[in-house]
Amino acid sequence: MRSLRLVQKLASRRLEAATDAYLRDLATAPHQASEAHTKRVLAELAESPGPHVYLGETPSGLKVRVPLAFLIRACCITTGGTGAGKTMAALLPLEAIVRRLPGLRTVGFGVLDAKGELFDRAVYLLAARLAELRGRERQELLERIVIVDFANRASLSPYNILARWNHAEPDFFITSRLETLRELLPSGEKLSLRGASVLKHVLTLLSESNLPLTHLDRVLGDEPFRRRLLASCRNEELAFYFRTHFAAEGKQTIAALRARMDSLFASEGVRLALSGSSAPDFLRLQNEGKIVLVNCAGPTIARGVRLLLQGLVLSDIRQAIFARPNNPPVTYWWCADEAQNFFSTRQMQENLTDILTMARSFGTFFYFLCQNLSTAVPDARMLETLYTNIRWSLTLRSTQHDAGFLRSALPVTGRMQKPEQNPFRPAGTYTPEEERNIALAGIATLPDREGYLWLKTLSEKAIRIRTPFIDLGGGERFRTVVDSILQDSTIGGRITRGEYLDRIRERDRRWTDAPATETQDLDVPMAHAFAREQGANA
Repeated sequence: MRSLRLVQKLASRRLEAATDAYLRDLATAPHQASEAHTKRVLAELAESPGPHVYLGETPSGLKVRVPLAFLIRACCITTGGTGAGKTMAALLPLEAIVRRLPGLRTVGFGVLDAKGELFDRAVYLLAARLAELRGRERQELLERIVIVDFANRASLSPYNILARWNHAEPDFFITSRLETLRELLPSGEKLSLRGASVLKHVLTLLSESNLPLTHLDRVLGDEPFRRRLLASCRNEELAFYFRTHFAAEGKQTIAALRARMDSLFASEGVRLALSGSSAPDFLRLQNEGKIVLVNCAGPTIARGVRLLLQGLVLSDIRQAIFARPNNPPVTYWWCADEAQNFFSTRQMQENLTDILTMARSFGTFFYFLCQNLSTAVPDARMLETLYTNIRWSLTLRSTQHDAGFLRSALPVTGRMQKPEQNPFRPAGTYTPEEERNIALAGIATLPDREGYLWLKTLSEKAIRIRTPFIDLGGGERFRTVVDSILQDSTIGGRITRGEYLDRIRERDRRWTDAPATETQDLDVPMAHAFAREQGANA
């Protein structure tokens, strides 16, 4: 009998241990299944052919290595608040591309920055790569770099926004420029319909004369100069407007137009860039796989001007994308920082809709870095278009509302216990939806450089990762390296300030040194001839 009780006691302990193990497995089964799925997806990515980008590691220590082609042959987005690590995350694929230059000839990238941080860091990566190269390879990389820095007053890149695209009709081009200028003016400085009409005709006259927007004030106020331009104008409708209607425009309309346009030229760097005779050919730059760095920010560039420059460049890029051949040999990847600005006007939203839905066929893709996207884009249809057409996303520390698109992809265990104050009552568990809400709310308190990577086409669940840190040197060393590139006019297809001003003077001499007779209307010499004839008859 005693032996039987001993056997029962041992069996009871084994049964209790087995029961505990079973319950533990049951509680952790969803988590283990999620981990197994994540491990399988990451293993498949790591074994994929081609160069890879190390994006970080999961909380369990799994390495996240994703093929470069997967990342750049897609529209994608990184969201997060200030300091969350968006720029550092964007540098990971950029650094992978730069490290393989100039040998990687089938891929090019561009940076469009309205803050300057991503622009400077991309310049640093290129400077570090140039320091590693010698001879022909170094020269080849130098020839691929194009820099457009609106804040630079020493090494200049011409950006005449009235230089018409080669593949666009004149009327369409002017209308596009006019709409961009009108929509991006601050709300208190919007142009009236009358002012917009005047601006459209002035823009057309300057564009046909191959002159920049900086001559707008002279066209409005210098009648001899305006007549010189009209003397060589072949647009009869335009000449008719200035001959019959312009003089009737109100002084208040002209003054208001001048005042609104003057703010665009407050920064010397912007004024010099816009004074040029040409503009970047984004069609050629993309087809040739150039490395294009565009900086719209600077200490003297007002926020409204930054937005305007960003909108103008985006418009040019959009037009160039759809002039590329279908499935071109060069894949082009644009990294756009402060991308929430791209959704601020109707025309920019239309440009982005075209890019998101059709640019893939032309070999160009966009990577958007933004914060407070849901606040910046009040149009739910535009947000839906964006979220539908991205292949992957990285969500860093952000608001619960801004990260709402990620809700269905957040991993849950289904066994997360609720807090229970009564020690004699068994703890309950949250429902999957409740647990998902808790995870979504937790995004607001994520540490820097930690977030959720969602590879939409490979997994229905996002993967929590911590991105690595790229050493860009100390503050002083970083600034020295970047400035050494930005102030060198031989790098990036730029020219010195002196040579730039000489070219402008040479271009303008045609109009400023014109013979006096060119400034006269046809009826003036006819009137003089008639007077002489009358005097002779007398």
